[in-house]
Parts: sequence; C-alpha cells; structure tokens
Amino acid sequence: MDTIIKHGLEKWIQLGEEVSNQLSEPLQHAATVLNAALIMGKKVLSCGNGGSAGDAQHIASELVNRFETERMALPAISLVPDSSVVTAIANDYGYEVLFSRQVEALGQMGDVLLAFSTSGNSLNVMRAIEEAHHRNMRVIAFTGKDGGKIAKMLGNQDVEIRVPSNETARIQEMHLFSIHSLCKYVDLHFTEQQFQKPEKIQLDHARLAALTAGLKPVVFTNGVFDILHRGHIHILQEAKKLGAYLVVGINSDASARRLGKGSDRPINGENDRAALIAALECVDFVTIFNEDTPAELISTIKPDVLVKGGDYQLDQIAGADFVKQHGGIVTTIAFEHDRSTTQLITKIRNS
Repeated sequence: MDTIIKHGLEKWIQLGEEVSNQLSEPLQHAATVLNAALIMGKKVLSCGNGGSAGDAQHIASELVNRFETERMALPAISLVPDSSVVTAIANDYGYEVLFSRQVEALGQMGDVLLAFSTSGNSLNVMRAIEEAHHRNMRVIAFTGKDGGKIAKMLGNQDVEIRVPSNETARIQEMHLFSIHSLCKYVDLHFTEQQFQKPEKIQLDHARLAALTAGLKPVVFTNGVFDILHRGHIHILQEAKKLGAYLVVGINSDASARRLGKGSDRPINGENDRAALIAALECVDFVTIFNEDTPAELISTIKPDVLVKGGDYQLDQIAGADFVKQHGGIVTTIAFEHDRSTTQLITKIRNS
C-alpha cells in the first residue's frame, strides 16, 4: 500500500512538471478570457459528468462566493446540480441535450462556458459547446488524453486546457489545479477596492485595446452619428449580432468637418454624440478618433469583425486590409430604413 501511494505521488509530481511546461500559456489565456468576460458583467456557465460534474460545481461555487480573497460575488452557474431540471430534460429530450438545453435558456453573447470532459468525447458536453458557439459565447474546455472530439470543435476564440495524461484520476487532479489557478487570478482582479466596471466611453485608444484584448469576438464600426436616427440604430443592432462586443468609433468634430458636409457640421459635438451612442444597449464601448479615417484606431484595437453600412464597397472600407490580414471578417449591413442626417437637417431647415 505504501508503494502504491508513493508511486502515485511520484507520478503526480512528474505530471505537474509537464503541466508547468505545457499548460502555463493556455491557463494564462483562459484566465484572461474569464476575467475579461466577468469585468464586462457577463456570466459563467459550467458543465461536466461524474467527477467533472464536481469540477463544474466547484468552480461555480468559488466564483459566486470567493476563493482566497474578499471580493464581490461573481455570476456563475453550474448546469449540473438541479435534479428537477436534469431529470426533466433527460426524460423529455434525452441526456445528450442535458447541458445544451440549459445553455440555450441561460447563455448570452459574451458569456463563457467552462466545459469539463477528461476524454474530450462527452456527447452532452459537446452539444453544450455547439450551443455556446451558436450564442457567440466563448468556451474554455478542460480535457485530457488527446483532447477527443472536443478539441476539434474549438475555434480560435476558445481555449483548451488539455492535461497531458491518459489517466482519468491524474487529469481530474490537474483540472482541480487549473480551477484553483483561475480562481486565484480572478480573486486578485476583483477585490472590492480594485474593481470598477469600465466606462463605456473610452477616449484612450491604448486602454481600449487593453480592455478588449480578452474579449472575443469584437465588432467595430464607425461614423459621425451627428443626429442619431433609426437607420443608425438598425446598423448598430445588426452589427452587435455579428459578435459578442461592439466598439463604435466616432469622428471627432475636426474629423467630421473634414468630410466636407458643411462648415456648420457636425450639429452635435463629439462628446454629445459619444454619449448618445454609449446609451444604446447594443454598444459596449465608444471612442473618438481625430484622423480622417479610423484605420489607425482599427490597427490598435484589432477587431475580429469590421462593419459598415450597405453603401460601402468592401475595398472602400478603411482598415479592411488590416482586419483581413489578421484573420478577421469585413462585411456590410444593408440599409432597411431610408434615413440620413443630411436629409433630416435639410427637412428641418425647409420646414
């Protein structure tokens, strides 16, 4: 018996060294993703089966309560423990949709799914990941062995913490270590004294880039937005649907005047225009740029999706080449409402 215990400890120490070499970067990435989502007021959902169900409950409890440091409560829900929900879904729809059904009910854009599966092949966890992707949630997958089918499902915006072992017990032990590492990171960033949700209006472009660095996918659009109208609202709402976070760049007063719309434009000053855009629920951040185009701003914040109105050709959109070179998407949104600020101003003046 002593030999068995000693051998187990030796294997655990050896695995710990391998984990230190292989998982430090994914764990740091996962911590950044988790922390960024929580800063933005998003929530965490967790799921797993058997021992992994315990892990899912463990990390949810640590986030809602605290780990080692006094801090505010954070929104986290384990999809495992409610026996009424579990048996209802399993009975009516099947065990394979146990978690995906709950993600459908509770998950929103920008939320994070923590998916535990030592084999990487748990069908109900895989279905949950599919539903999370459908909702523009990010996934942090805790796996082992070769990562299984889950590893092949993950996108560039997801994180896999794959323990380099084929033994379930060792994998679960390292998952627990990973949980504690993430919780410690979150604790340090969410003490009552330190935490304050960032303001929507961010004039410092470097700070805005830092705030959005862990957020995916980030959508960017820009304009003058001189007199906010229904057409603007439509474009912004549709833009938000293309990602989890929407950043809007607004031409400064000087930049707007250089567009040649008239010496009396803009009607509303840059601070007023920024405040109105920031008041929209679909917008996460607003910033102001003084250049003729937002190309420099785009290269700073590196959005995943660049959007303009349907009157633009893709090759005319400032920053398009940069976004595409970095693996992003450039697209346009068709107008649904025949509105323009210039027309509104003309109508007012002629009335």
